[in-house]
Amino acid sequence: FRALGVISDRDILEHICYDMQDAQMLEMLKPCIDDGFVIQDREVALDFIGNRGTTTGLSRERRIRYAQEILQKEMLPHVSMAEGSESKKAYFFGYMIHRLLLAALERRELDDRDHFGKKRLDLAGPLLANLFRMLFRKLTRDVYRYLQKCVETHKEFNLSLAVKHQTITNGLKYSLATGNWGDQKKSMSSKAGVSQVLNRYTYASTLSHLRRC
Repeated sequence: FRALGVISDRDILEHICYDMQDAQMLEMLKPCIDDGFVIQDREVALDFIGNRGTTTGLSRERRIRYAQEILQKEMLPHVSMAEGSESKKAYFFGYMIHRLLLAALERRELDDRDHFGKKRLDLAGPLLANLFRMLFRKLTRDVYRYLQKCVETHKEFNLSLAVKHQTITNGLKYSLATGNWGDQKKSMSSKAGVSQVLNRYTYASTLSHLRRC
């Protein structure tokens, strides 16, 4: 909450607990408030998040910027991905926790996890976009390393050697051919069976394959 701009304990509680006289709900929230007492500033909260990201060794300003990008683009993207949407996301985040606490206090029934309305669909467009984004980031990192090496060794920068187009091409080919969606070197953590070779033995087998969920 503090990373989203909700600083004081009372404001955080008001986002979650709509009735400040609800002793049971406030009691359940007390350990969380106590744990977060060490962070009382938005920049400190953003630095705390950025320091636990995948990129290490960054300066404080870059860690804060990295955390802001995660909160803006990756956290609750259906609410908003625009700048200045922290307040909307804080209210929705509070609403989520409120529903969770109501279920924990047995005041409402648990959601049906098998309900299709609560399923997330990974469609072809977003899947390919995320894969391309990951491969493009890898390409930019390789170019950065090559440029750094040229500066350190006082060599001339060669653009054709720096930009390895095979990074994106081979990455897309690998994922579409094997169905392992993600980095080839991290195949254990990537999604399996995302793409499949369409069965073309007979018309019936093709139709059967297309109708599978």
